[in-house]
Formats: sequence, structure tokens, C-alpha cells
Amino acid sequence: MRITHVSDTYLPLLGGIEAQVSRLAGQQAAAGHHVEVITTTPARPGAHGVGTTVEDGVTVHRIAARVPGGWPVHPRSTAHVTERLRDSITRGERPDVVHLHMGVLAPTVQAALRSVTRLDLPAVLTVHSVWGAAAPLFATADAMTRWSRWPVRWTAVSELTARPLRDVTGTDVAILPNGLDLDAWRVPRTERDRRPEGPAVHVVSAARFASRKRMLPLLAAVADAASRLPDGSLFVTLAGDGPDRAAALRFVAEHDLRDIVALPGRLTATELKRLYARADVFAAPAVAEAFGLAALEAQAAGLAVVTRAGSGVAERVTDGATGLVVPDDEALAAAIVLLAAEPGLLDGLLARAATPPSGVTWPEVLAATERTYAEAAALLPSRS
Repeated sequence: MRITHVSDTYLPLLGGIEAQVSRLAGQQAAAGHHVEVITTTPARPGAHGVGTTVEDGVTVHRIAARVPGGWPVHPRSTAHVTERLRDSITRGERPDVVHLHMGVLAPTVQAALRSVTRLDLPAVLTVHSVWGAAAPLFATADAMTRWSRWPVRWTAVSELTARPLRDVTGTDVAILPNGLDLDAWRVPRTERDRRPEGPAVHVVSAARFASRKRMLPLLAAVADAASRLPDGSLFVTLAGDGPDRAAALRFVAEHDLRDIVALPGRLTATELKRLYARADVFAAPAVAEAFGLAALEAQAAGLAVVTRAGSGVAERVTDGATGLVVPDDEALAAAIVLLAAEPGLLDGLLARAATPPSGVTWPEVLAATERTYAEAAALLPSRS
């Protein structure tokens, strides 16, 4: 199968869309498909121009422009995408499907979608982000262009991201979750009395320190919980970097949390696995979390998850069985207190969390993705 992915953002940028698209493309290439990615993300900061490389078996076409702020946008990206697809058709290498990946702001994908359908190519579009306040804008755009009536197989990474798309299109929206090699994230558990952090219940999180990820509110909940717990009963590690990390370091110092909170910065996958091996709970405080790949990695490692209701993470947590789903930040602090004060409850959650969520292994995700590709092809009269 010839698969073309179109995504404004891609590696080396780091984020949910970038990770999922690159991993999906790599898995598809490893399965024997011919896979290419068209992106406006440069290979390195400051790079520009049009170029093609092969990265881990995937052909990557980069359309990079010099844009203030380094944003991955290009003023003629739609023309480049259309030209690339037409050239493929002329060479007899017609894509069997074009899979477009969209966040809230994805000008290349949003503009190229119509071109893809006009070329009579099967199209799948996956929404990776929470639209939030932008949802009415998409509805307005639909009233003007009727994009929801184009022959596209609409998909999203979670029910949270599918609902607004379903509201606008009035059609079925398939769920294509992010995939993960669960076996690679299974780690041997280190018992509490053998950890360098001591016997305390160890709560961890891993995210970019940005307002949307809500790491500062999580720190406030930790401070609240620590004030209600005996000394030595709680330890917290918050991994990650970003614009809010300096404020987090100040918060830890101002609230005298240095003995119970560690902020090690961004960790590699190997370092995260070592962290999860000596942890008990993964805290996911973000509400507008479309999927939560970091939380899934922690679940694969066997951690119980505490998350906010209504998030993409909460869709994978069975409240009271594999973790706790809480309505607000006050309840998040109370949940941390409860788990630190009642080891029997936590041990029960950990025992059940040892079985990771279903539907997210790569064989499952690849099979679901190929089904949507077939459904996209069936939408075209010439291919039905």
C-alpha cells in the first residue's frame, strides 16, 4: 500500500502529533508499506527550502520557509502538497490513501484537504487536538465551504476530540488512538523500601511545562496534599521542560517542597522507564488533554493514574479500579492524600493497573487504521 501522511508538524519537533505521526509512519513502513510524509517542519531550526530524505524507512518531504518565530508554516505549502501528489500520480505511484493530521492550527492540512479530494484520492483526516473555543470557527467554516460534505473519512484520537468533529460533520467519526509498544514500557517494579526516594508513595508526571499541561496547578495540589500528610509519606517527581518550569522551581522553593518534589527536567524514554519502575502513581492534571501519550506510557509501566474528568486520559482509566478520576484540582489533592494515607487502596489499584488498556498496541492500531483507509476508498464513487 502507498500511504502519504500530511502533517504541518513532525520530528524533530516534540509533541503528541509529531510523536504519533512519526511512530505510525515507521510502523507502517516496517509492515512493508511504502510510506511518505509531507510536512512544513524543517529538519533543523533555521533550515528552509524543499528537500526529501529517508528517515527510518519513511520518505520525508519537507517544505520549510524562513518564518519569524520558527513556526512550521509555508506560504505555498498547499501548492507544494498538490504538486507532490500530482507528480506521484503521473509517475504511476498514486497513493492508496492520503492521511492528514490536524491540530487546532494546521494551515497546510486544512488548505490541502480539498485538493486531495479533488484529485480523487482516498482521504482520512485525524484530529489530534482539543478544539475547545475554536469549535465554532470550524462550524462557521463549514457553513461557508461545506467541508463536512467532502468525501473524507473523519477520525480522532479520542472521544474528547471526536465529539466536536461529530457535531459539525453530523457523521460517524472513528477513533484512531495513538499506538504504543506496551512491552517496551513494561518495567520491573521496585518496592518502596528499596527506592532511593525512600518508602514514600511516589507520584510522578511527565509533560511539557506549559499552561495547557497544568503542571503549576498540579504543584499546588501537591503542596496542599503535603500539608495534610505526615513527613516521609509522599514524594513527587515532575519531569519535563518548558516555559513554566522556572515558575515551578520558584514555587518549590517558596513552599519549602525541596525535600519532597524533584524537577529533573526533560527525561529520555529510558530515563522515564527507570523513573516509573520506582513510582506508584502517574498524575495527569490537564483537562484539555486530547489523548495523553505520556500517561499511556505510565499505564503500560503499571502505574495507577489520577486524572481530571473529561480528559482524553480519563477515557482509559476505570475510576476506583485502575486509577482515580477527579472533578477538580481540590479533588486531585484529596486523591493524592488518600493514596498516600491508605496503602491498601493504592496496592489494589496497582494490582489491577498491571493490565494495560486494550486497543492501543501497534497491531491493534495498525488494523484500525487500515480499516479506515478502506472506508475512505469506499467513499469515492470511482473506487466503490
